[in-house]
Amino acid sequence: MTAPLHAQSFDIQESIISVTNFLDSLSYNYKGIEVKLKQITIGEEYDDNVTYTNKDEIDDFITYSGIGLGIKYAGKTSTFELTGDVKNQTFAKNNDFDNVTEDVTMNLKNEFSQYDRMSLKNVFTHTEAPLFFGETFFEEQFGRTGGRFEYFKNRFTVDYTRDISRKSIVSVRYENYLDIFSEIDLRDSVLNKIGAETNYLLSSSSILIGKYDFTNRHFSGGDNNDGSIHALTGGVRQYVTKKMYFDGLAGIDFIDSFDNDNFAKPHFLASCNYKVDSLTTARLLFEKKYDTNPYTADIFNQWKTTASLNKQLLKRLGCAFSVFYGDGEYISSDFSQKLLGANSSLTYDLTRNFKGNIAYTFSDADTNIELSDYTKNTFYLGIAAQF
Repeated sequence: MTAPLHAQSFDIQESIISVTNFLDSLSYNYKGIEVKLKQITIGEEYDDNVTYTNKDEIDDFITYSGIGLGIKYAGKTSTFELTGDVKNQTFAKNNDFDNVTEDVTMNLKNEFSQYDRMSLKNVFTHTEAPLFFGETFFEEQFGRTGGRFEYFKNRFTVDYTRDISRKSIVSVRYENYLDIFSEIDLRDSVLNKIGAETNYLLSSSSILIGKYDFTNRHFSGGDNNDGSIHALTGGVRQYVTKKMYFDGLAGIDFIDSFDNDNFAKPHFLASCNYKVDSLTTARLLFEKKYDTNPYTADIFNQWKTTASLNKQLLKRLGCAFSVFYGDGEYISSDFSQKLLGANSSLTYDLTRNFKGNIAYTFSDADTNIELSDYTKNTFYLGIAAQF
């Protein structure tokens, strides 16, 4: 005899609780150092253009399975966290694309006193294409000629901040970016960046901001290896209400391009952040600048805008939506691109630890080189156990 529906539901819930308790038991804590399993993910994605091209497009169903581990320490004045995620991608029709992606993130924060503090962050990523669930999915496509290829990247940042007075804060920072490409005709590059910033509390609702940054990117091999930018920027953060503030920054960039031309160009940034309530946040950003990127030894003249909305619709149901649009061209090489992207997702808390996720992304790249144009849609359905 078939068990009643409510009995089957109860058995499923009991099984989920048993699995949750077992996975929670894998955590280990010794003298403030916590080692734990952070998450397990399983999902299915449909991608109608896995190679980012407009000719002989390849679509496929991709099965994701992943695991995340973490180490965390929290002391009186310092915290340390190390997390690692490994995801396996299995393609239903194109087994040659099967791959494993990895990312490792380290965060270290230390307070030397109540007036000065330091933070350090390092992010390592290995993948074959921009990942739709990554925060920089559209940014990684902007200025990129398309295609599918393996690459490694490492992002290191350290900054030191000191409170000069109750109204003034000064910080200095150093950044190092490493980009390595495998089995493709793209040169590896290293970016070094140093900078300083000061914030001054003009009033209870206004903060003055001043910044200086020096950036140098060096490409391996070939000619035209180095490009540098000195950037001077000033502006204000203005609180319209306690829940909404506006950032307006403008400056000038002194550029020494890869072909040894020297020139100065303006730089603009404007953003609005609005926390409607504890359940809803919205952000709008616009930026116009000349910059380097890891794809070409050239200066990329670009402007881009991003809008995002995150909202908790119900106690267990949340949604997120974002739109990206960028327009840019290289100043020396013959390549320009307009990129439109959109991302939407729904997340449902099945239990305390288990979450269901549905996501959709759209990308449309319009360039002056026909083979670099592409349109891309992805659909994802998955479940994640988080601890």
